[in-house]
Amino acid sequence: MKNMFKIFVFSLLMFGMSQTNELFAQKIGHLNSAAILSEMPEVLAADAELETLQKQLVAQAQRRIESLQKDYQELIRQEQQGDLSPRRLQEEQMRLREKEQELAMEEQNIQSTLMRKRNELINPILERVQDAIDEVARENNFQYILDTSGGSVLFADDTKDITRMVRTKLGIN
Repeated sequence: MKNMFKIFVFSLLMFGMSQTNELFAQKIGHLNSAAILSEMPEVLAADAELETLQKQLVAQAQRRIESLQKDYQELIRQEQQGDLSPRRLQEEQMRLREKEQELAMEEQNIQSTLMRKRNELINPILERVQDAIDEVARENNFQYILDTSGGSVLFADDTKDITRMVRTKLGIN
């Protein structure tokens, strides 16, 4: 009887430990967000819009650079012909330096304009992808989802890859 009790207690402990492992087991999945984003029509449209904007801004800046170069050439021509007093030459040089500084500021403004526009276009897309990831994770009881596109995941079991499920949730084939 004493042995039966020990066996019963031992069995109960083993059963409890196995249940504890299942209770605390964490389900981890992974996906490749870069692959998902590269297949989304919205991302392709955003990239095209950004490229168009960049070409427009660069073309405007290029016209201003060409104008500044012409002004410099004209100043050099006038100086060589002696058409300018030393004071007038100094004033024109100062004016052209100011235009150069304005162009440098414009280049920085172009970069910040492009970054703002990119964020404006991409953030809603990223939110939509994150919502799909959250839904798939909840539906499949995942506690964590890792992104393999960053290269920091050294090994990932293909059976835990939710990329296809997220694509489906987003309506991507």
